[in-house]
Parts: sequence; C-alpha cells; structure tokens
Amino acid sequence: MTTPRPLTGLRVLDFTTAWAGPMACRILAVFGADVIKLESPTVFDVWRGPAHGGDASRYPNRDPGERPINRNAWFNTQNHAKRSLVVDLKSTSASRILDDLMPTIDVVVCNYGPGVLDRLGLGFQKLQTWRRDIILLEMPVAGVGGEWSSVSGVGPTMEALAGMTALTGYGDGEPIPTGPAYLDPVGAYNAAFAVLIGLRAREMTGAAQHIELAQQEAALHWCGEYLLRAASTGDWPRPDGNALSAYAPHDAFPALGTDEWVAIAVQTDEQWRSLCEVIGRRELGDDSRYALARQRARYRDEVDAIVRQWTKDIDKQSAAAQLQRHGVPAAPVLSAAELFADPQLEAAGFYIEFEHPEAGRHRYQGLPFHFGSMPIDYGRPSPCLGEHTAEVLAEVGMPQDEIEALAALGTIAISPAAASPGSRATRTTKGKEQT
Repeated sequence: MTTPRPLTGLRVLDFTTAWAGPMACRILAVFGADVIKLESPTVFDVWRGPAHGGDASRYPNRDPGERPINRNAWFNTQNHAKRSLVVDLKSTSASRILDDLMPTIDVVVCNYGPGVLDRLGLGFQKLQTWRRDIILLEMPVAGVGGEWSSVSGVGPTMEALAGMTALTGYGDGEPIPTGPAYLDPVGAYNAAFAVLIGLRAREMTGAAQHIELAQQEAALHWCGEYLLRAASTGDWPRPDGNALSAYAPHDAFPALGTDEWVAIAVQTDEQWRSLCEVIGRRELGDDSRYALARQRARYRDEVDAIVRQWTKDIDKQSAAAQLQRHGVPAAPVLSAAELFADPQLEAAGFYIEFEHPEAGRHRYQGLPFHFGSMPIDYGRPSPCLGEHTAEVLAEVGMPQDEIEALAALGTIAISPAAASPGSRATRTTKGKEQT
C-alpha cells in the first residue's frame, strides 16, 4: 500500500523556467502535488535548450539526439514527477483550454519577468475569475515599490543586487560571483515554503493569496551579519579570499595529488591545539604567537604555511578524517565527479535513478529531506515536451476529437513520447532499487 503524501490532491500550474521556479515546483510534486508544467510549443523553458541543440555537455554522451529539448540534463534534473502540457496561449483557441483547466488549479507558480502573466491574460485578477481562492506565487527579481521592480534577472545578476558579489573576492577590488548561482535554489526553497504558508492561510480564511517572493530579499539572509555590521558601524567588510578575521587557519589547503584540496576551519584555541597534535607539531599549541585566535590571525601567513607543509603530503580524505577525529572542522574538497560517486550521499539515499524515454537511464540528485514515516516518492522522470497534453485535457473533460483538432491547428502539442512504454521511473533509495 502506497503511503499517502501530504500534498496529494493539490494541483499546481508550473509556469516557470530555468532553475528556481522549476525546483520549487519539483519539491511540491515530490510531496504529492499534481504539477502541470505549462509550456509553449515555440518558446521553451531555457533549460530545455534550443530545438536544434546547444552546449553538448548538457546532453547524455554529449549527443543532443533527434529531440534535444527532451534530452537536456539541466531540464531533466529539475522537473521530476511533473506533467507537460503544451498550449499556445496566444492562440484564439487557448481560452477554451484555460476555461476547462484553470478551475481545477489550486496554485500557480511563475518566475517569468514582470508583467508576463498579465500580458498572457493570466494575472491574479483573471485567475480569480476561474478559481476564487487561487494561490499565485510570483518570483520577481526585486519587490514591488522601487525602481528595480520591473527588471528581469538571473542568478548571478541577482547575487550582485543582493550584495553577495561584493562579499566575494580577493581584496583587489574586483567583485566575483559565486559561480553556481546560489540564489536559484535559495529561491526555490523559499518559494515552496511560501506556497505551503499560502495554502495554510487559505485553509484558515478561504481567501485567495497573491504571494510575491522577491529574489533579492530571499538572498539577504546570506548577508545578515554584514548588514547589521554596516548598519551599526558603517563598515562593509573587505573580501579576502577564504580568510576570516576571527579564525586562523581558515582556508582550503593543497593536498597530495594534482588540484586536490582539504578545507580546514579552526574556530577555537582548543581546536588549534588539536590540529597541532595531529600534524606532529604539539609545541605550537602553546606558542605565544599562535596560542590565541587573535594572535593566529595576526600571523596568518605563518600559520597557513605550517598547515600547508603537512597537508601537501597527505591524501585529502585522510587529512580530513584525522582532523575530524580530533574535533577539528575539516572536509575534503570534492569535485563534481567525486560527489556523483560519494559513498556518504549514496548511503543517505540522496541519488535517484530514472529511465527517461528519450534521455535513457541516469542518476539525478534528490532532495535533502528524509522523513522516517513518509518515504519520498519521486514518481516519473522529467516530462518530454507535451508528453501529457492529451492526458491533462482529457481529465478536464475535453473530447478526444477536439484534442486532435487543436493539435492539428497547432494550439497544443503532443509529444511522440506520450505513447512510449516504460516512461515510469525507478529510483535508488539507500542502495535499494524501487519502483
């Protein structure tokens, strides 16, 4: 017997692109929501990539295949358990589809630019004509009310707007983006949380909810201590690589091998003495130059050189393990390939496997939630474009002949994969393959 999931019965219209919005809806889908990804037949989710294929590294075996939009690893990573409904919203026939579909929708999530929903006739007031208690979550770059309210953005530009870029660098005055666009997953988790709060509010009041989740504001918790410091002292910290004023050593140190590193962060004087014992330099634990944190920070270059002399001749995993056993915060710096095969993540059941009808069988990352009495069901692999168009329209009462007529007009699109067998996924959980 399948364990019921907490969002079973909830229907979400996923009108999002790229990472933050799709990931938010993926979280809702994994916990039981029926997430319908509303897509265009001509303008694709940017993570599907162009119809003719794009960067080869995003496709299995670097091969875009016959339909690259269904094989892009970026898209297939963030859209598990969803259904794809392809409708040309600019078509005169689209209103018929929306009139049938929208009354069944509980939540709409959108991370497109400001004004897109209104221009497509899907603004909050219009949504309420279909469903009086609808919940709409929009994810603009900046909140309504200022000069940046109407701008569009992506992860790196939003990091800059939130001050994160000003906190990273090497003290030479050049700000450096973090690289992997942290704001996208941060926005995704905030968005999923906001939807749940909106649902709870609707339960209590029966009222519709229009939720604005500004990505700039969602990111500011990364900079909270610095904002307080600036407010109280007028001082904004000067980026200095991995160094922190209160801690030493605090850096990634070269380990045995080529481009191998171990991160070490000593926060207390007791940890420093433990580190000195591990590296065979116990006498330095009481050395007046290094015994106290404020002194170690003053002699940071000397401290780093001492640690580096030990780490350079030892495997990063071994170095981290020895330090951890003595209470010193340390970790090997893992590459993407190492993370993909990491035994810790494998043992924790983090990775899942899907047999995608066009991309084949591959491993994907799951979510960092583990509930003792509620197994997470990742369901099906990410959908091919239009894979569930006919299925969804039939569910809301549209006759088959009308579905076929709309497909012939180009108002909707139905993927060839919709009829392909074996599109249900299998997954690996704590080393055991399940369906």
